[in-house]
Amino acid sequence: MMNLIKKLYQNQIVRYIFFGGCTTLVNLVSYGVLRYLFGVDILRASFVSILLSILFAYAVNKLFVFESKKDSLKELLKECCSFIGMRLISMFAEIFGTVLLSCVWGVPDMIAKLLMQVVVLVMNFVFSKLVVFNVKECRIHLTETERKAQLRKKRCVIISFAVPAVTMMTAYIINGVYPFGDHGVLIIDSLHQYLPFFTDFHQKLANSESILYSFGGGLGYNMWAAIAYYLASPLNLLIETVSMDHVMDFMAYLILLKISLSGMLFGWYLADRNEGKDYSPIPFACMYALSTFMIGYYFNIMWLDSVMILPLIMKGIERIIQGKSGKLFAGALFYGLYCNYYIGYMLCLFSCLYFLTQWMAAKKFKIRSFFISGLRFAWYALLSGGMAAIMLVPAYLNLGITESANNSFPTKIKFYTSTLAQMTGHFALVEPINIYDDQSGVNIYCGVIILILFVLYILDREIRFKERASKVFLAGMFLLSMNFNMLNYIWHGFHIQNGLPNRFAFLYIAVLIVMGFDALRDIRTQQPWRILLSWAVPVAFVAYCLQNNTGEREWYVYVATMALLSVYGILLLTVCCSQNLWLTVKSVLLCIMSTEMAVTGVYGVCMNGTVGRSTYVDEQKAYQAMMPRQKGSEEFFRSDIDSQRMRNENMFMGANGLVMFSSTMPAATVDLCRSIGMEARTNKNGYNGVTKLFNDVFGIRYIVSKHASGDTLYQMTKADYEEPLNLFYNEGALSLGFMVSSDIREWDINDKVAMKVQDDFAELATGVPFFYTLREAYSLEEGPTYIIRLHPGEQTYIEFTENVKSLTIKTPQFEKTINNYTKNVFNLGTVSEEGENSKANITITYKENNTDPVPVRVYTCTDEEYQAVYDKLAANQMENVEETGNRVTGTIRVDQAGTLLLTVPYDEGWKITVDGEETETYRVGEALTGIDLAEGDHDISMVFTPEGLWLGSILSLVCVMLFVVSCYIETYITKKKIEEKRREHQIFEESGYV
Repeated sequence: MMNLIKKLYQNQIVRYIFFGGCTTLVNLVSYGVLRYLFGVDILRASFVSILLSILFAYAVNKLFVFESKKDSLKELLKECCSFIGMRLISMFAEIFGTVLLSCVWGVPDMIAKLLMQVVVLVMNFVFSKLVVFNVKECRIHLTETERKAQLRKKRCVIISFAVPAVTMMTAYIINGVYPFGDHGVLIIDSLHQYLPFFTDFHQKLANSESILYSFGGGLGYNMWAAIAYYLASPLNLLIETVSMDHVMDFMAYLILLKISLSGMLFGWYLADRNEGKDYSPIPFACMYALSTFMIGYYFNIMWLDSVMILPLIMKGIERIIQGKSGKLFAGALFYGLYCNYYIGYMLCLFSCLYFLTQWMAAKKFKIRSFFISGLRFAWYALLSGGMAAIMLVPAYLNLGITESANNSFPTKIKFYTSTLAQMTGHFALVEPINIYDDQSGVNIYCGVIILILFVLYILDREIRFKERASKVFLAGMFLLSMNFNMLNYIWHGFHIQNGLPNRFAFLYIAVLIVMGFDALRDIRTQQPWRILLSWAVPVAFVAYCLQNNTGEREWYVYVATMALLSVYGILLLTVCCSQNLWLTVKSVLLCIMSTEMAVTGVYGVCMNGTVGRSTYVDEQKAYQAMMPRQKGSEEFFRSDIDSQRMRNENMFMGANGLVMFSSTMPAATVDLCRSIGMEARTNKNGYNGVTKLFNDVFGIRYIVSKHASGDTLYQMTKADYEEPLNLFYNEGALSLGFMVSSDIREWDINDKVAMKVQDDFAELATGVPFFYTLREAYSLEEGPTYIIRLHPGEQTYIEFTENVKSLTIKTPQFEKTINNYTKNVFNLGTVSEEGENSKANITITYKENNTDPVPVRVYTCTDEEYQAVYDKLAANQMENVEETGNRVTGTIRVDQAGTLLLTVPYDEGWKITVDGEETETYRVGEALTGIDLAEGDHDISMVFTPEGLWLGSILSLVCVMLFVVSCYIETYITKKKIEEKRREHQIFEESGYV
């Protein structure tokens, strides 16, 4: 027996399996203790338990499995870092897989943890055997020249990461970004949309809940579809390293990290392109990472993963054309598609074009090679899409119910502006575009020297004509697409972009940078006249633009560009012609290029501006402080904020809400809100316009406000205060579901006045005749203050039929100003007694170029009339409502058969069971969900699974397996070819010819 044990112990695989089991035990036991004894969430418990197991595994693998012996401390540290580095990869895979299994597919987290151990065991063995404890010393011996080239490559990669990182950090310090001040870099959509979504995601992970559905906004939304667009980046899992009130800060430094990684990956690509000959990749990597596209659009944080992966896609395609493996291409394109399908779509179009242009540029065109590489390209492209299907399929199906589905292809040819005007986007100190009124804006600045190098590339005889022609064609096509409506429409996913023009400009920048890099590489072989001509063309262009004010730029933009062109022209000519100083001058040139990008990067961040961090975080903290003090705060309820400053602020505060701004928001929800008089437009709604009736129907139990000046607001009573927010309680808020008459199925919300739509709802739902009385209708002019009398026992509303520039409303309860979007109803509240102050004062300011009076209507209804309707709605409501991620349960007593109206957006993904049996769902008012219920007591259960999730998951799993098989086959074939060549060489040597 002992001999058998010794024999088994001598087998390395047996030892690995045994100690792997011990490591797994350490992992699982520590996870269980943290998770179930201390209540730590899945992500953090996984991180700590894996870290402990890594330390244990290093010790036992070193001492007992691979029996590695290192003679020096340096070698030991290198081995330790290598081991931990490789295990960090498997750590991420385990954490990501565990979260995916438990929070998406609903697998109990401990079982998910166990399943992931199999994957991790295989990964760790491969890493340990082939990388860390490689005792066979089968290393390739490099010459001194090759070793230095490898070292330069590594340095290029590191510095290409460091320069953008230091630049962004400098910009943060200058702008007082936390912790260097009280500012944040999140602007526009990143503040209104992405920050709240990141906060909701953070809370889901912190509570170990399903990430398939959330009630954080829009009455409830398909969170998986939102994740596919906003939150899919694996880097987002790092969000659990911060608390809820630091999510804004986390996003700021995640932007910094992604921009730095963009520089690093582009630096790697270029360093590999020039085989580590010098450090010229560094400034060009900075030109990509710190371009105005990256700086201007960095607030679209969800795009940056797909943007930074572009150089790997380019390299992967080049390898395929060279007859090599498509692994890199497939992995990179998969990552781009998985992280953001929108930019991923652009990467797919680019990949096809780049594949064709690379073949156009090929030294020799062989039909057989073209078709073989084409099949390999197509196969790996399909695999990359298939592996990302878990995101792509549900996202595609969800897009079909959004307003994006209503776009149509342009029927008329249109050019947005002059191409020369767009080209001035290449000038120095051009402010990055964050948001633009039309399609003509471009973020294409990537260093002034690119203007010279582009012309020099065209003249470069060292590069084959076919290659130059293909690259110029590609760059020209991108330039045309920025100005030509039909191509622009195609590049934007067959969609008319809204406010963020030319989102594909990073592809144009990347092509230009590669062209410029190749031109500079050949600078020593160029004739001086070519450099002078390459310099003269952009100088003439800048002079022309200055003379004619082309592009309508500030004067200093033209001056700074001309000055930089002059400096670069002199340096390039010196590098070309000097015999002794050219290396020193080239180093100076590279430093100036990098400095230019760093300076303009800081300038761009400053031009973007910042927001006051505490302004938003203090409100979040106030809400979080008040809610535990309210009775029934552990129950399901909705709350909202009557503010326009942040669109999704209710979500950011941690509430379940009505208001939402999201590209994935169902068009039906927007249409419903618009039809009942709420503020609503493309992909968004707002709290303005919610009447007492729909405050109750939508179950809005609390409203927080900074505008309130009394003890009541919108027929609600003040319940609490925490600086700077007032909290108001709505005692009439209904449950998530309540019984109404089956006649509600006839509720038509189209082509009616808002108050008529509400009248119809009330009467169809309850059978009680109800209507808002039109008290008066007139038109408002700019300037005068209009007075609307408010009477006790009466609700009063004013409806604007047109938008005005600004609207100020002052009532006994609040005073606030609404800008631009006023075409909706406004709740003027109620008063308790007649008097001088029982009035609402209204003033407006016209929109620009508008002088016509603005029609308004004033509606009222009595409290008695409303109470009759409310009593019917409140008679039978769901009780004991519990919401956990994508599941809702509750009970209800039904006095009379009818419709259970669920104030949840209708979605085919909902499976609803009544007393354990699945029931049919149907639309109410086109947007809400209804089911039929018979008289009696019922248990209601709702489970949401996004449409296409299971199909996408199966496709992803199958394609991952096919990818692994494809990689294995490629590796096997490559090894066979190497062995055959080795045998042939051996035979050749033995024959005596060598």
